[in-house]
Amino acid sequence: MSRLQPKSKTLPRQSPSRPPPPPPPPKPPLSRTIFRTTKTIALTLAVLITIRDHVFSIDTVKGSSMSPTLSPTAHETGKEDWVIIKRWKATEHLKRGDVVTFWKPHRPNEVSIKRVVGLGGDVVYPRDRGAQGRYGRKKVGEDKEGEDDGQGDVKVVVPYGHVWVEGDNWRRSFDSNDFGPISKALIDGKAVRLLRGWRWQKVGEKKEDAKRTRVVEGLDVIPQVYL
Repeated sequence: MSRLQPKSKTLPRQSPSRPPPPPPPPKPPLSRTIFRTTKTIALTLAVLITIRDHVFSIDTVKGSSMSPTLSPTAHETGKEDWVIIKRWKATEHLKRGDVVTFWKPHRPNEVSIKRVVGLGGDVVYPRDRGAQGRYGRKKVGEDKEGEDDGQGDVKVVVPYGHVWVEGDNWRRSFDSNDFGPISKALIDGKAVRLLRGWRWQKVGEKKEDAKRTRVVEGLDVIPQVYL
């Protein structure tokens, strides 16, 4: 009989020793971290300001001069609508009925929002608001601006490059009936969307028809004297 050979014990293989991982990179000094953070914030603010001033912004409509289109209950409840104002090429393809924001000619540091009623070349017959306004039907002892049409009414020809703007709520609006046509250069933006009831919608056409200004459409052409 053959003898059984004892099994030799096999030693486990030892993996070659790996070098220790490199130490973590040193943390940048606090001053560099502050500089980078400040730089990021400054660039972000610059981009946001550029977008707000030249592309679009979201603003509130204060007052009730554009009621019932915008902020219809602002006078009673203080609730104000939010609107998106398009500032990129705001005066391009401008048409009657557009709602625009503009720098007030009598208060150059303030912005107002009104509806475009007349364009350059249009003949506007301002509505009569009694003693309010520099334009409108002439009465005895009144010195109204504009040209008399022979029937006691005043008509205004909107100059080239200008627009006639009015608030939808004519009872509470300080507009072109008071300061006349405004230059397109004063227009800052165009209202394109309205937030009401947690829903964005187009700026509507709801405006009061009572005593609405009559407009005879014309052509916005460069006067011959400038050609």
